[in-house]
Amino acid sequence: MLQNPFKKMNKWEAALLVSIVVLLFVAWFFLVRNVQMARQAGIFQKNDTISRLLTRNRQANETMVKDIEFIDDWMTIQYVNFIFSLPDEYLKNRLIIDHPKYPRLPIGRYAKQKGLDKAKFLESIKNAVREYMDAHPSK
Repeated sequence: MLQNPFKKMNKWEAALLVSIVVLLFVAWFFLVRNVQMARQAGIFQKNDTISRLLTRNRQANETMVKDIEFIDDWMTIQYVNFIFSLPDEYLKNRLIIDHPKYPRLPIGRYAKQKGLDKAKFLESIKNAVREYMDAHPSK
């Protein structure tokens, strides 16, 4: 015969279990509410894929060349590629980056690991992005 696993719990364990269940319920409630609010605001519709959401967001927030100055060493190369619509391998090939975590590595961490001057490496990334933007003005 099956035994009730809850009989062996003390008061603290039971309170912890109830608290976790309540927190999960509250988190689920807010998640569903936020999704409904986002749909009402037109942020996304039913059956939207992530790529469609990202494309729509990119179109709504077109990056201008002057924004290149906001590139900073905390950003990952993947983030810079996304914001400026760069091909995935562009900075890797342009700056000869040979790191197994490319493009998911922060610019500053890569410079530090390779013993490069952060400011100079950051400037080289900005210049590479600027050159790409100049050569591809429609993107």
